[in-house]
Amino acid sequence: MRRPAAALAAVALVLQACAPSSTPAPTGGQSTGGPSTGAASSPSATAAAAAPACPGAGPAPSPDSWRERVFYEVFVRSYADSDGDGIGDLPGLTAHLDALNDGNPATTTDLGITGIWLMPVAESNSYHGYDVVDYTAVEHDYGDMASMRAFVAAAHQRGISVITDFVLNHTSSDSAWFKDALKGGPHRDWYIWSDTDPGWPSVAGPNPWHRTAKGDYYYGAFSDQMPDLNLRNPAVTAELDKIAGTWLDDVGVDGFRIDAAKHLIEDGPDTQANTPETKAWLHDFTATIHATHPEALVLGEVYDSTAVSSSYTSSGSLDMAFDFGVGPATAFGVYGDATTILSSLDGVATRYEPGAAGTFLSNHDQARIATQLKGDVAAEQRSAAVLLTAPGVPFIYYGEELGMTGDKPDEHIRTPYPWTADGPGYGFTTGIPWEPFSAGTDTANFATESADPGSVWSTYRDLVQLRVHDTALRAGGYLRLEASDRHVAAWLRTFGEEHVLVLHNLGDQPLDNVQLDLADGPLCATPAMTTLFATPDLTADAQAPAVTSTGGLDAYVPFKTLPARSSVVLEFNR
Repeated sequence: MRRPAAALAAVALVLQACAPSSTPAPTGGQSTGGPSTGAASSPSATAAAAAPACPGAGPAPSPDSWRERVFYEVFVRSYADSDGDGIGDLPGLTAHLDALNDGNPATTTDLGITGIWLMPVAESNSYHGYDVVDYTAVEHDYGDMASMRAFVAAAHQRGISVITDFVLNHTSSDSAWFKDALKGGPHRDWYIWSDTDPGWPSVAGPNPWHRTAKGDYYYGAFSDQMPDLNLRNPAVTAELDKIAGTWLDDVGVDGFRIDAAKHLIEDGPDTQANTPETKAWLHDFTATIHATHPEALVLGEVYDSTAVSSSYTSSGSLDMAFDFGVGPATAFGVYGDATTILSSLDGVATRYEPGAAGTFLSNHDQARIATQLKGDVAAEQRSAAVLLTAPGVPFIYYGEELGMTGDKPDEHIRTPYPWTADGPGYGFTTGIPWEPFSAGTDTANFATESADPGSVWSTYRDLVQLRVHDTALRAGGYLRLEASDRHVAAWLRTFGEEHVLVLHNLGDQPLDNVQLDLADGPLCATPAMTTLFATPDLTADAQAPAVTSTGGLDAYVPFKTLPARSSVVLEFNR
């Protein structure tokens, strides 16, 4: 895991400042992605005397926990092709792991991620993989179990955990189980049947009840090619538990992302999602996983409001659920008004336990964030800064760090990853790619952007590295600060005695003398400020605050001027 030299220097200063000593702590530091900065003079002795004393250091969190990681979502088909057939595969992904994290903190060429979520890798008849034919076989286009194990081992060597999609709501209609069920065999009750069409409303497509050649009907919420499993049948549950154990024990994955998690068990035409039985089934599944693999992650796709998705984690049905509000709030908020971003982050902080919210800007089902932002590079960089400094466990969709574009249909959101600027294969393949590259590949590619310190990729790299190595950012709590201008989003990330101030000017104009207020907080003594990250146009030193007697801030002005569309991360030292 590479850390930018500037950020490493800043953290070294923080650690030295926090160590017990009678010698005053250093106050200088450098910004990541910007010019050198230093700490300003301390506030008055009168103000300092009013601040509470600082407590001793508490225990540090474990950076090996999934709660502490930065995840990267990979569509194997589109990441790297090792054999020239135009289709990405597991050997290709393994060969390119060093670009994600080479395991060496001294290098400067990797993104620094610490977790990978693989979209489906089980055998399937579709390009996307969400219609599983065989849960215990690897998709033949991608490789085999040996190449899957090799990938997981290589990822683990680099400190990267691996989770994979587990599609347990439905199978493929070509699954041996369903073929047997159609014949009236032992797997008949593994699916859901009706003699007539019940006439239920649509869930995510057409009529969810599908007629067979014999004239009866089976339930498939998403497609006639994806019949739903009957999870009320204990035999089905037992088989899925067994399959999960195989992937954990024999393959070595570190957990699962549960597709369509809110749709598992239906109670009728008006209750096809979020039923009590669904939550109960997931609770038992998660408990079964944890009985033998207590550190495994069970993450669910609960495409719903924050109130609903968080209920799956607070009830113990899931370890983590994706929060689908952060991405849209960020995409809207980076154009100037901080209200939507702050409201969304408030929901994440108050509704979920720490580490229970998976946050993201876009994913494989949505228009890419660069498309949503109409190619506005500055807005893409501010979006990354918001995601990677905010509460929650961040997930980056592959290519997002390049500014890859794409909109519906889904194939256009899942296009191949361009490694070089050399067409037609752009380093992805020596053959014909399974899907054409997205627009702008000549410049939005790994080789070009990784060599440009001002690129979207470099911004992601600096922010990922900072988050991974800073305890307060990766594991700390969240306190919203009140700013005197609506274009400014500000919050405090805090863990024990470590405190980080995050400040974003989302507007397109510089702002003078923006004041920050926090009535009650965890701050103490007379802190000096170290800049851990700043956009290049923020050249001023941060002013030190006067901490109030309640550990908060009163009309604190860290900078005389905040440049337009700027971000800064400040560490409180003592």
